[in-house]
Amino acid sequence: MKIIYEDLQRIIQAHARFLAGECDGARADLEGIDLYGKDLANVNLAGANLKSTNLKRSILWDANLEEADLEQAAFKHAILQGANLRKANLRGAGLMGVNLIGANLSGADLTGADLDCAVLQGALYDKTTQWPEGFDPLSAGAICQDE
Repeated sequence: MKIIYEDLQRIIQAHARFLAGECDGARADLEGIDLYGKDLANVNLAGANLKSTNLKRSILWDANLEEADLEQAAFKHAILQGANLRKANLRGAGLMGVNLIGANLSGADLTGADLDCAVLQGALYDKTTQWPEGFDPLSAGAICQDE
């Protein structure tokens, strides 16, 4: 389902009020929304519901997606450089060709995610990060913070 820019901005602003503890705020629920190619650089969607959202070719550099539910989200060729994905649910997410340079993946759950051709140079992770079966984050250039 597509969303118009004004509605997306309204949801992001309400989420900011939610994160600030304001009574008129609301947690962002963008489940299944088509955000193809959207510029979401520096957006704060910590804890938001982005399950099954289409984020292909979106610009999410330095975005705060900490503890966001991104299960089954499609990110093909998105830019997540420097993004905060701490404790995010990325189970089954399509991360093919995604730029994750310098992203924080500490505690993230990437079980079953497609990381084919993803760029993870300098991405941070820790012992609680869950990777797809057989994936070697060190050989992909990610940095373990526990060492």
